[in-house]
Amino acid sequence: MPHRPVVVLAEDDALLCETLAEAIELEGYRVVPCTNGFAALKAFFTEPRVDVLVLDWVLPDILGRDLIRLLHAQRELAELPVVLTTGLDLELPSFEGAVCLLRKPFAPDELSRLLRRLTHPSRLPTNTPPSSDIRVA
Repeated sequence: MPHRPVVVLAEDDALLCETLAEAIELEGYRVVPCTNGFAALKAFFTEPRVDVLVLDWVLPDILGRDLIRLLHAQRELAELPVVLTTGLDLELPSFEGAVCLLRKPFAPDELSRLLRRLTHPSRLPTNTPPSSDIRVA
């Protein structure tokens, strides 16, 4: 059985979390949905491998920036790709350690393109234009 990339999805809006998890799973990923930062942090200790973290900037128990710092401080997670999402109008210097910033509301296919780019870089067409809602570091 081929490896299914694992995505930890940290989103405190339960409906959005469920909708995104379903859309990501349909693309062939295994999703670990988390509605707060503690649950997301716990996922990194219970999952044997995590390929990407999709992280809401504001969670009820921690800011995205602080969770990124905690994870990237661990040697084995220092290169973990993080897709930061927010509905706030923020200017984030270099996305606070994330590889890109995805502004809400966004279409699930925008997230799918990012996940493919991060987990299957050799299978991407070179002429895929980035969406105007996605900023990549």
